[in-house]
Amino acid sequence: MKKINKMQKLMAPVLAAVFLLPSQPKNTAQINPSNVIVRAEKVFTYSFEAPKELSVASAGRIAAQVMDAGNVPLAVTNQRIACYSSPEDASVYFEQDLSTGNISFTKSMRKYYGDVVPKLPSHEEGDKIAREYLKKFNLLPLNEAEIQLVHKGGLRSSSIIDGKQGGPVIDKMITLSYGRVLDGVPVVGPGSKMVVNIGNAGEVTGVIKRWREVNLSTKAQLKPEQIVSQTEAESELRKIIATEFGREATYEVKSSGKAYYDGNGKTLQPVFIFDTKVSLGKSHVEPFNYLALVNIQRNPMESVRPVIDERAKASLKEARNVQNVHSLDKTD
Repeated sequence: MKKINKMQKLMAPVLAAVFLLPSQPKNTAQINPSNVIVRAEKVFTYSFEAPKELSVASAGRIAAQVMDAGNVPLAVTNQRIACYSSPEDASVYFEQDLSTGNISFTKSMRKYYGDVVPKLPSHEEGDKIAREYLKKFNLLPLNEAEIQLVHKGGLRSSSIIDGKQGGPVIDKMITLSYGRVLDGVPVVGPGSKMVVNIGNAGEVTGVIKRWREVNLSTKAQLKPEQIVSQTEAESELRKIIATEFGREATYEVKSSGKAYYDGNGKTLQPVFIFDTKVSLGKSHVEPFNYLALVNIQRNPMESVRPVIDERAKASLKEARNVQNVHSLDKTD
């Protein structure tokens, strides 16, 4: 009997859990102002702490600890990324940005291949394991109150026998995604997130950390004249939809809210979130989810990027040959 196994990610994007407001009535090209957002009050901006430049030696020490290895021979790229990948095992890698401290690594997955059924902790147990692990290796934020578990997922193995019959489906790991909450408001964007993979008997098999400390002393409240009006926010949303998908596209605003945006820049800035469902009006392209971000600040220091799900990307490439649409979560 021929058996083919493959690892399949089940984890949904962290942005699917940004604590949006309750669902709004359906709208298309026009939005009823009474159904969306009220003018933002007590809106703040922050600056990030300037990161300390790390040495290759310090990255090597961290790599040896988290990879359970005596020595990890690191190479350094022109972008100051200290990295290692095993020539014997493609699943083993380590990376640390020496400029920001961002880190990611994965231990060997070989013992999880095939029909092995690992003993996995519950998500609640996994959360405790993950936090203890991050604390042990000094990977937790200085202000632990800022980090919150926003998604519980996992890695699952599926198989096909003889190209016909479905084989067993095996949960190989659990995946916990953490985000940042500041002032009771979620932070979205490519920064301010951590992901921890946990395998057999609570073993931490990999971590992704993209996190910089916020300088709380730089907290500045925007003046009313610095904040866009609701009408301006809705107008910008219409422009975004038309620019990304064409003037024929219609959309439904499912929910809206407020968040901070971490685009790996110098500031943490407030944005409006519009969780929408977009229709291109083409029979062969199903409506898809689209998370539009609109700056709250009238003259922002940095721009923000919208978010589109993976299924929508595939549909768009098929319908319009769009090559430049990408998920915010995949942006470094």
